[in-house]
Amino acid sequence: MSKVIVQSLEGGIMHAFALVKQFIEQCPENIWGTKFGGWPVWQQLYHPFASLDFFLRPAGAAEARSPFAPGVAELKNTLEEAPAKQLIKDFIVESEALVNKYIAGLDDGALAAKNEGLSARFGRDVTNAGTLALIASHTMYHLGSC
Repeated sequence: MSKVIVQSLEGGIMHAFALVKQFIEQCPENIWGTKFGGWPVWQQLYHPFASLDFFLRPAGAAEARSPFAPGVAELKNTLEEAPAKQLIKDFIVESEALVNKYIAGLDDGALAAKNEGLSARFGRDVTNAGTLALIASHTMYHLGSC
């Protein structure tokens, strides 16, 4: 089956991810722990990648490993000191693998199907296409908050 639409949606996600990586590379150390949009820059960039497990985890599956307590990923609390950029960059690479695996399992016909895990966690139906759009827009929202 065709993957033309999947690849188009994937392009938006990969563009957002590339912008985050570029931002991290260019972000001055004295800004890394500064709050913008209510949260430190590092946490604004960490959060959308930590959220990928929430978006892509199958229903009933255990949560993925995270370098910080869940409240940090959920923007309920933060850390006393900003973590090293390399820790966040490594986490981003690990998290991207979740997205790549999810996308690899989709074709255009699967875009209208329900993402069962996310739908259960949200309490409303979310399609695979909606999930892909959510990943890109959520990432860009938090990048924009920086």
